[in-house]
Amino acid sequence: MQILDKIKLPEDIKNLSLKELELLANDLRNVITKYTLANGGHLASNLGVVDLTCALNYVFDFPKDKLIFDVGHQCYAYKILTGRLKEFNTLRQKDGINGFPKREESQYDTVNSGHASTALSIACGMARGDIDGNIICLIGDGAMTGGLFFEALNDVLTLNKKVIFIINDNNMSISGNVGFINEYLKIVRKYGNEFTFLDIEMLNNIDGHNISDLIGKLKYAKNSKKTLVLHVVTKKGKGFTDAELNPSKYHSVGKVNAKPTYCQVFGKVMANLADKNQDIFAITAAMTDGTGLSEFAQKYPQRLIDVGIAEGHAVTMSAGLALAGKKPYVAIYSTFLQRAYDNILHDVCLNKLPVVFCIDRAGFVGGDGETHQGLYDVAYLGATPNMSIFAPKDGDELEDILTWSQSFDSPLAIRYPKNEISRNYNIHTPIEYGKWERIVESDSQIVLVSNGETLANVCESAEILKSQGIDVDVINARFIRPYDEELLDTLKGKTIFFFEEYIMQNSLYAQALDKFNKEQDDSTQIYGINIPNVSYCVATRNQLLKEVGLDTDGIVNFVKRKLN
Repeated sequence: MQILDKIKLPEDIKNLSLKELELLANDLRNVITKYTLANGGHLASNLGVVDLTCALNYVFDFPKDKLIFDVGHQCYAYKILTGRLKEFNTLRQKDGINGFPKREESQYDTVNSGHASTALSIACGMARGDIDGNIICLIGDGAMTGGLFFEALNDVLTLNKKVIFIINDNNMSISGNVGFINEYLKIVRKYGNEFTFLDIEMLNNIDGHNISDLIGKLKYAKNSKKTLVLHVVTKKGKGFTDAELNPSKYHSVGKVNAKPTYCQVFGKVMANLADKNQDIFAITAAMTDGTGLSEFAQKYPQRLIDVGIAEGHAVTMSAGLALAGKKPYVAIYSTFLQRAYDNILHDVCLNKLPVVFCIDRAGFVGGDGETHQGLYDVAYLGATPNMSIFAPKDGDELEDILTWSQSFDSPLAIRYPKNEISRNYNIHTPIEYGKWERIVESDSQIVLVSNGETLANVCESAEILKSQGIDVDVINARFIRPYDEELLDTLKGKTIFFFEEYIMQNSLYAQALDKFNKEQDDSTQIYGINIPNVSYCVATRNQLLKEVGLDTDGIVNFVKRKLN
């Protein structure tokens, strides 16, 4: 790392020769590969943009000029070149370097961003605000498949301001790109067509790994007086052979799970159900692999619909499938599904259509930080009419609810976490709409209520409490909406604790408080821990659970404190 060690801030790059810039790019790839493989993170997407990042820092003057990342996970080389080399070994660790742009981390990070298709909209606003400097959008990994990009493109044409937007064309999102835009870029790559119909100058087919050519084109863009587009062709995973050959696998890397994950169970069950039910369709938004649907896609390519980074369209299109008599399963991460809230409410729920939302990455999501936490789906889905919400406690219960859902005739959300299945239960009561399940039953006056993966910590806490002479009952509140009012009525006069891995709005704890307050029931004591509605930075799921008191020690201490 002889060259990289000399770079403290971006201005140090400007005196390097072309040969030194190429050596710098190699150093950057080595550092990114080393620490991303060690800590987890987005590998292939960052390796592909290293040469372009070097050229950008050579030509432009950051932070006076503003670089807006879209999607934010392309920012690793930029972070290293803007003074964060020494801390980069803490990538995606608690109190360490965030895997996405973060304003609180550095003056060089323009905006916190982790979702796709937002950069050009941000740029339009900044341009109208008369930012003193160039505004550059680095748009990649399928972000142009999102509708927000085209809304902003429509607006940017009305600006009497200059915006530079760079298309990092690596032909990939998380999975391979799909749809018209992907096909259009293929034509651009082959024939060099321009966006002349939009009256925007476009520099086509720039080699994203030729630093000399990149510098020349970027200098031209810097000196131009008008908005223009640079179409840069890159190789996702560049410089790391395994990532080049399998960019989808190396899009995001992490530890190998010793136990099955909910995502893996979901994918296997969906493929099996589709064997017998020809009406089943699986819909996703640029994350076929990430949601576990690869096997489904291989077996039933005509019934796997990847719409690109277009969550709103995925949901509304699924409403159309349901109207046509099909059974759509929409598999989207919790943090991304919130981008389609109006579509869920207006197109699915108001029409009471039997669309099943399979919500991966629900709850705490560790290393990705605040932009990717799945803490809000219960709150926003609980505010829609006709929506039911279910949280399976293990893989068997996930299979049970997916099987049961085939004949359910209203909207249903099934939420499950990213992590592996930590506990397999001996008790599996058949699914009955709106009904909970007793896991531990005795004559105790103390009841612990939870669901999903959080239930594992509650069960362990119950065992610890029992060893300390405190008997408790445990209930799996697998239906969050509707809740099991009949069972809850049997608990009147007891002390009930709710432990839930989502914010309090529309939680079971909130619903129970409302119920007993309306009934003016003073005999029942109700306590609960939900996730406080603040942003959560990078940490492991267990660290975050400990922070909010949903680890076993926190649960045990909370129960004992309230009982005393």
